Amino acid sequence: MISKYADLANCAARMWRSKESMSTTFAARLNRLFDTVYPPGRGPHTSAEVIGALKSEGVTMSAPYLSQLRSGNRTNPSAATMAALANFFRIKPAYFTDDEYYEKLDKELTWLAHMRDEGVRRVAARTVGLSAEAQQDLVQKAEELRRKEQLD
Repeated sequence: MISKYADLANCAARMWRSKESMSTTFAARLNRLFDTVYPPGRGPHTSAEVIGALKSEGVTMSAPYLSQLRSGNRTNPSAATMAALANFFRIKPAYFTDDEYYEKLDKELTWLAHMRDEGVRRVAARTVGLSAEAQQDLVQKAEELRRKEQLD
């Protein structure tokens, strides 16, 4: 059923897609997780929350060290540090080191961020139950509006 709405969801997500190039520093990747990966109904995790959660798992990380990783002042964390952070955010540690995996997951994170937007959710919710033809009409209309507003 999810794939049935893929075209519409992709079109709606493009309406809010950033035109900036993808940042791939460790700090940028880590901050992307902080900004995007959090439970529904609340805002992003704080550094203090992450440190506390890691501590409860037996992983010691200081607040200054996490701050330095996030700011880019420290750029070469250990594999254990990357694994602990990845585990907290429920992703594979490869996110930090493998560009191909990063790009794949980043697309999912972009989709997640867009789906948190109330406007995107309203548009998507209104498509439930529409025929495939009606959904395609909406996609075409959204693409027409994007061209009109010079977004594509």
